[in-house]
Amino acid sequence: RIFLFDEPLSNLDAALRVATRIEIAKLKQSMPSTTMIYVTHDQVEAMTLADRIVVLKDGGIEQVGSPQDLYRNPRNVFVAQFIGSPAMNIVPGDVAAVADGCVTVAHAGGQCAELFVGSEIPKGHRVQLGVRPEDLAVAGDGTPLFTGAIAHIEHLGEVQLVHVDIDLLDRPVIAKLSGNLTLRRGDQIALAANPSTLHLFDEAGERLNGPAQH
Repeated sequence: RIFLFDEPLSNLDAALRVATRIEIAKLKQSMPSTTMIYVTHDQVEAMTLADRIVVLKDGGIEQVGSPQDLYRNPRNVFVAQFIGSPAMNIVPGDVAAVADGCVTVAHAGGQCAELFVGSEIPKGHRVQLGVRPEDLAVAGDGTPLFTGAIAHIEHLGEVQLVHVDIDLLDRPVIAKLSGNLTLRRGDQIALAANPSTLHLFDEAGERLNGPAQH
């Protein structure tokens, strides 16, 4: 009635890992009344195979939920950066203004960000702003969220991972952009994101804003 898989794919090469993962998924579908517990450090395996994921850290449970729950509404910074590839960008900031459940966050990466929180957060409160690489786009006529110089580009065909050096940040911001864009190392770039895709955490890493509206 219960199967335990303890990192069964860790020693396989990349192609065989994908093929075997699909076979395990088919096995799971053919046995709907059977419980399968699958232990892995690979978030891709967890996201593609699980109905529910239990994220563990130092022997404690950080969050339990469906893959989409954990991806869209991570409880804290640890979960936010464990689920998703590349990991969510986390930028320190301060609450600059509060009005009608919305906060304006002044952060080191560029322009202020406004997002709905739904609860009162004191002005001046230290926070951490999170945005996933795939939620960033080249800014149009609107106000950019980040501006900086392209430090490195990873070309993956359909997409490219663009590493952008931002003043006052000790690590680059990563944007997952279309592979059709012509970008060069050293170019200045402005990045924007829909406010509904932004995440807000307190200084300790706990989530402050409610479920994101996608």
